[in-house]
Amino acid sequence: MTYVILSVAVLALLALVTVPTLRRLRARPLLLTGLVLVALTAVFDNVIVGLGIVDYDEALISGVRVWFAPIEDFSYALGAVLLVPALWTWLGRSGRTVTSEENA
Repeated sequence: MTYVILSVAVLALLALVTVPTLRRLRARPLLLTGLVLVALTAVFDNVIVGLGIVDYDEALISGVRVWFAPIEDFSYALGAVLLVPALWTWLGRSGRTVTSEENA
């Protein structure tokens, strides 16, 4: 199985599960978060791949690269944008607000 197939399958599953929840959230914070995570991925993945810290089997990647990093690496950032806000919403529905006194 190639990284492309794995990435697309995981992102499709995440989208199927999370999009109904994410549609109820404001789009702008999600888009900004996505842009920041993609930018950070572009910088740090290129550093670690460029320095040889991480390497990929050429037979398992698409061959499309953003500088040194394979395009498949960006699926992790997109998956985080889908999963983290959805989990935050699902797990934070207790209806109870925490006061500053309870935080201390």
